[in-house]
Amino acid sequence: MIREAWVLQLKPEVAIEQYEGKTLFLTDDDEIDFLTENLQKAELIFDKEGEIERQKAHEKIITDRYGLDSVCNFGYTNISKNFEWVPVEVEVKE
Repeated sequence: MIREAWVLQLKPEVAIEQYEGKTLFLTDDDEIDFLTENLQKAELIFDKEGEIERQKAHEKIITDRYGLDSVCNFGYTNISKNFEWVPVEVEVKE
């Protein structure tokens, strides 16, 4: 069965500035700053809206605990600033 999913791709302007223009995707495997060039290793997100809500909740927890100037790499603000949502089709075994 084919399902729609999403991956987070580093925005081109960020990739050019920091990673020599490479096409990079967010991964849960810490290869290089949680980024990979291999689409097969990219973190698959099946519930985009749910993931956005989790990012916002994570950001709120971090800022409540450590203040507004805290580093929150996986919060909504940082993710939406540096990544774009790219739809992909995934074959899922039933």
